[in-house]
Amino acid sequence: MKVLVVVFTLILLCPNGCVAQLKPNFIVILTDDQRFDAVQENGNPAILTPNLDRLMKKGKNFTNAHVVFALCSPSRAAILTGRYGSANGVLELSSKLNPGEKTIASYLKEQGYYTGVSGKWHVDQSPQALGFDFATTFYSNGTYHGRKITDQGKMVQPNEHCDAYCARRSLDFLQMAAAKDQPFFLFHNTQLPHMDDHMEWPAQDSTRARYQSSDMPVATNKNDDLANKPKYLKTVRNRTQASVYGYPDKDKIQAHTLDYYSVITEMDAFVGSILKKVDELGLADNTYLIFLSDNGWMLGDHGFTSKVLPYQPSTHVPMCIAGPGIAPSVNASLVLNIDIAPTLLDLAGLKLPARMHGQSLKPVLTGKKPGIRDFFIYEGLGSYGGAKPNLTVISDRYRYIVTYEDEELDRVNFRELYDLKTDTDEMENLASRPQYASRIKTFEKAIDRHRKEVVLPARSATH
Repeated sequence: MKVLVVVFTLILLCPNGCVAQLKPNFIVILTDDQRFDAVQENGNPAILTPNLDRLMKKGKNFTNAHVVFALCSPSRAAILTGRYGSANGVLELSSKLNPGEKTIASYLKEQGYYTGVSGKWHVDQSPQALGFDFATTFYSNGTYHGRKITDQGKMVQPNEHCDAYCARRSLDFLQMAAAKDQPFFLFHNTQLPHMDDHMEWPAQDSTRARYQSSDMPVATNKNDDLANKPKYLKTVRNRTQASVYGYPDKDKIQAHTLDYYSVITEMDAFVGSILKKVDELGLADNTYLIFLSDNGWMLGDHGFTSKVLPYQPSTHVPMCIAGPGIAPSVNASLVLNIDIAPTLLDLAGLKLPARMHGQSLKPVLTGKKPGIRDFFIYEGLGSYGGAKPNLTVISDRYRYIVTYEDEELDRVNFRELYDLKTDTDEMENLASRPQYASRIKTFEKAIDRHRKEVVLPARSATH
């Protein structure tokens, strides 16, 4: 007896009559100030993040993901353009992209994608000007409740949590997108766990009650005297504001961490509603879900608070990608926020622009390659909080930080080298030890190349 086997392939009919594969959908979920270990799946049993945990188990969890500059606006611009801040123009808060910069939303929109953004917006151009059809956003940071939100061009001020409102509008976007005969891209941005306008993390009492202060972890290097680090760090905002919070006192750090974890748990529930909607609408089989944070956060590490500085808790972020053809797994290779844009374009079957500094992670997602780079340059060139400019080489094992006197980058203020394999707390500065001279020379060449190929051409173009 003969058996007839029929294979069905999901196709679309092009306008000219050709046949094309259905393009995938993309949802990028970007949280604010969420450090790498502020999610249970990354080895922290003290925090409650059930929805993010399920997403990270479902896809490829990148445990060595970093941002190329740990600050709100620059990180968003890097994700949108796939380019360093010195090139795209955003090195400070509320900056504008340089003329001619193009975002992932614009690239996808040109290819027929329905594009939407919901939540925090922190680039000084309108979402519509940067390629978004649908936009429900609040600008920068502020109060959690009663926030002014621009919803499709109309100003509203809902008497509820801004992240709850915008999560619901993301659900509306998904409902509309599912009804359209075109692929979609949603960029969902939370305010949480960024502090509110009173420099606090005001979670609900019921959420806080799920935690015990005594269970909160405390950085082992909280009493760092900074003796082998740049002198200016003793008076930088990261240190003075930490003192206001009561750091490095253990009890103060634990109480603060409880507040931080509590708002993350609330944020996790808001994000969970989006993940649930994807399943309810039957979108999961053709939708890539990308989760990451705009930067890390220091909770007493080195006696610091906040971000920006080129140390591990500041640059290291959670990140995962789930979707069609991605097997659940953990990957420890170096990946960056500037890789998001080229990855989405590659997954959509589009040609990658040569001007992007990031690289597509598609070969890693499909298992063809274990990783795509051996090191990267952290571009700490903004001035937020009084930080001095730095260019930092970060590899799988080492972190080499060159701090400069000023933005001209021609006078070195201080050098640091840490072996992350033996010194995860970045306490033992090896930069002056002769046995590391050859390695430092290699790192110096990488920094010099970045200055010549990325920083200086961008400065010449804008002057």
